[in-house]
Amino acid sequence: MMKAQKEKQTAAGPGKGGAKKADSGMGNVQDARREMTKTKEQREEEKKISLSIRIKPLELDGMDSDGLKAKASELWEVIVKLETEKYDLEERQKRQDYDLKELKERQRQQNKQKAIKLGLDPEALTGKYPPKIRMYSKYERRTDTRTYDDRRKLYEGGWDVLCAELLEKTWKEKMDDWTKRPKTKLPKWFGERPGKKAGEPESPDDEDEGPAEAPAGAEEEEEEEEEEEEEEE
Repeated sequence: MMKAQKEKQTAAGPGKGGAKKADSGMGNVQDARREMTKTKEQREEEKKISLSIRIKPLELDGMDSDGLKAKASELWEVIVKLETEKYDLEERQKRQDYDLKELKERQRQQNKQKAIKLGLDPEALTGKYPPKIRMYSKYERRTDTRTYDDRRKLYEGGWDVLCAELLEKTWKEKMDDWTKRPKTKLPKWFGERPGKKAGEPESPDDEDEGPAEAPAGAEEEEEEEEEEEEEEE
């Protein structure tokens, strides 16, 4: 089976390497699904085939002492190479674990600062507490799938809108009554317009109505003054 796969890869040629790299993400997913659907017997068979390819049989028949020494030195070099690769992979894994730990701690600190800015508990966004489940209502045991706009429009209207409309209507009625009120003229004192400044021309109302009459109280005071003068003479 492995030989057949190798033959297919060699037959595909280097020209399709770019397409393979582009589809590597989906290819990994498909390989994982294919591995999950395999039976136990298929896995055992593939394991035997891979081991037979990697572990080559030792052909020691007919070898003299020099040949055995050369074979031993070759196997030793293979062991050293594998141990070196193993060490490199272990160190790489340790470094990646350390980087992931640092990134998680940095993300945790950022979430803490974000929660403090929002006025929440510092551990609210770090996954310490379970996420809040919004229910449709306290009388129904089902989650709320409505959007924010739908929930906001649900509470629009009501007494606030009716009260605002009533106040607006009352203000318009009062304003209409005020604009339609009869405009009365101000009273005159001794033939002069109230608020008149020196040098201003006479108003047309004063010319039409003529000189204003002095009040009765002023005439009585003048008569009393004349009588007092006569008595003194």
